[in-house]
Amino acid sequence: MNVLYNGAVVAEDIAFTDGTVRVDRGSDVRRSLSLSIADPREFPVNATDKFAVYGQRIYVEAGIQYLDGTTERVPVGTFVITSVSGNIHTGPLSVQASGLEILLKRAMWDTATSTKNYPSAAAFLAAKIPATVPGASFVDSSTNGKKALATKTWDAFTDTWAACREVADSVGAELFCDANGTFRMVDIPDPMSGTRVPVWDVAAGEGGVMVSANMELSADGVYNRVVVTGENSSDDAPPVKGIATISSTSDPLYYGGPFGKVTKSYSSSLVTTLVQAQQTATALLAKYRAPNRTVTLEAVPNTALDAGDCIRVSYGDAALPELHIAHSFDIPLTVGGNFTINTVSGKEESQ
Repeated sequence: MNVLYNGAVVAEDIAFTDGTVRVDRGSDVRRSLSLSIADPREFPVNATDKFAVYGQRIYVEAGIQYLDGTTERVPVGTFVITSVSGNIHTGPLSVQASGLEILLKRAMWDTATSTKNYPSAAAFLAAKIPATVPGASFVDSSTNGKKALATKTWDAFTDTWAACREVADSVGAELFCDANGTFRMVDIPDPMSGTRVPVWDVAAGEGGVMVSANMELSADGVYNRVVVTGENSSDDAPPVKGIATISSTSDPLYYGGPFGKVTKSYSSSLVTTLVQAQQTATALLAKYRAPNRTVTLEAVPNTALDAGDCIRVSYGDAALPELHIAHSFDIPLTVGGNFTINTVSGKEESQ
């Protein structure tokens, strides 16, 4: 665990008594860090002290041990320190830090900013993110990120991060900063897709990593139809509409069935074609149907896991194996810490 200030490493292998990295797809800032520092002399006095809140960053790695006994260190985040508190005589100090998205959330456009002259969502984000966070890198692995982008202008002093996320939303993608500190635009994961490949097997029983599993079904925030509309006078684009619906009667959420007709509407002037409207509606339906079925897993820690990853959950004799999307979890930075994973929408694995 190292501290960086103004691009330079100012402290290495910092000592701490407890720490947790929170990873959450549902948060504006995907990763956050909490640290407990025993020595009260570490409380920052000067603006350049390592735990000050004037742009100091903490880079964190954690160890992972595989079943064959081999080990590896993997990154779990780059964080901007946001607060430090504690008893300056006895300690401990509590350090809170947020992922690099916080730098975009704090920022506002200095002048009116437009997507005009940017050929795609990926091109716009590749230019605007490093302009706000110097040195930041951006990677697009979405399906539609390089397709033509409509014209939209945001006034000066409007939220930079909200605008960037709107651009990603318009192509059916999500935008976040990963454990390496790289901003990524990726397709919204579809938990019901039959093509997803699990990256980890969370299994009960002998040799498995599962400690316990709790399942919940909920109708809160669940939709079975998404309607996307768009109209753009700047590009002289007529109104368009795309509709994605759960229509299979074998699906308990099907539109017009016992669950009812529950519609989510989304409108953006960045959506200007029928194809784009339909693609965005389809992507958003995967997102808004997902919370209906969740599982909370207690497992052996896996520091390489990322939110949005597909995992196989094997319950033993209790139920058939299922594929889930990891939604949120806490990574303990000390030995013996609990590892709780919250997943969305399990899909019974094909046998």
